[in-house]
Amino acid sequence: MSVTAPTGYPVDLHAHSTRSDGALSPTALIEKAAGRGLKIMALTDHDTTAGFEEASEVGRRLGVTLIPGVEISAWHEREVHVLGYFVDPSDEALSAALRQRKIAREDRVRTICARLKGLGMPLDAEGIISRAGRGNVGRPHVARAMVFAQYVRSHDEAFKRYLGLNKPAYVAASHLPVADAIALIHGAGGLAVIAHPCADRLEKHIPAFAEMGLDGVEVYHPAHHHGQRVALLKLCELHQLAVTGGTDFHGPEGDPPGTCGLTVEDFEQILPRLRRRRGLDLGATLDQLGAS
Repeated sequence: MSVTAPTGYPVDLHAHSTRSDGALSPTALIEKAAGRGLKIMALTDHDTTAGFEEASEVGRRLGVTLIPGVEISAWHEREVHVLGYFVDPSDEALSAALRQRKIAREDRVRTICARLKGLGMPLDAEGIISRAGRGNVGRPHVARAMVFAQYVRSHDEAFKRYLGLNKPAYVAASHLPVADAIALIHGAGGLAVIAHPCADRLEKHIPAFAEMGLDGVEVYHPAHHHGQRVALLKLCELHQLAVTGGTDFHGPEGDPPGTCGLTVEDFEQILPRLRRRRGLDLGATLDQLGAS
């Protein structure tokens, strides 16, 4: 595995659509990925798998293999994002937990808006939730509303001054323990991977997460510099964790799909772990593993 972040590679295992806080619909996201030559993509919307069916249909038409995924907001001394790959979107326990997460997200937006009102920046919380439509609402939706109301000039300014960790309007996500998020993903037949750990200052917690059953680490992410990738690769080797990567694509302002990710060969190194976890023959195909 190279220490250099892949550029223009055909596998991107971290992308968001309008079903959470992305700017593109599942259809438009896969069309964009196909146009950039991607062969494999994971749709990892925050706390929902609702976009997978739509995205997989487009993927089949355009030749992009879709990995059913999710990004679950969890907690371990701070907010932690746990990626689930190859989860069964119809799993009852996962679906019930994600429905609860949707309610918690809406309550969080209401609390954030109350804090912003106290700071002299009133926003319509119910309007923000309504505009999210079928998608899961989150802080990016609040940031867009702040830009529209001209309280800030940009999404980045909204987070840096008000919505980011320890900022005046920051509200922590509800406290689903990391171990519970990992268990939900495993129960739905998937692999659990810690998202962008260096960006969230979580490197020191990876050994503990490995003890909880973590399967892998998102080493290749736009927020990780060379030295961080080196350290993460060493941790993966030490704790026998899979190496994943993706752009964390949300919209046109970010890195386009495929600018950070894996080769097909590196992606295939992840699959034996999934086959073993499910007790399947090591020759099981992507289709048999739940990709579409």
